[in-house]
Amino acid sequence: MRSTANIIDAHLLAIHCRIGEKLIQHPELVSLAEQKLESRFKAGMIYRSVYLNWWAIIEMKDDMSMLVAQMCEDSEKMNKLRRHSPFTGILTAQEREAFFNDLESKP
Repeated sequence: MRSTANIIDAHLLAIHCRIGEKLIQHPELVSLAEQKLESRFKAGMIYRSVYLNWWAIIEMKDDMSMLVAQMCEDSEKMNKLRRHSPFTGILTAQEREAFFNDLESKP
């Protein structure tokens, strides 16, 4: 049986891949993540290492497929980073609801 942490990590990976799909269609939305990352760092809400790691990913915005591949990497490092994602708010409420409905319908 999978642990709660593993389930959360799997869900965060899946939703980031969905976010990535949207970013490929609307690359201008990366600016929202840039603003959120800066704001959280300035407010002391995230560690410098989290800031620097996400910033390195966001800097890949000129090659969106590379940025999305990094966001959707299935690794321990990315599992930790996704818990502090600046990409919240990219999906609309309806898109998030559809995502979670899809998730619930899977065994």
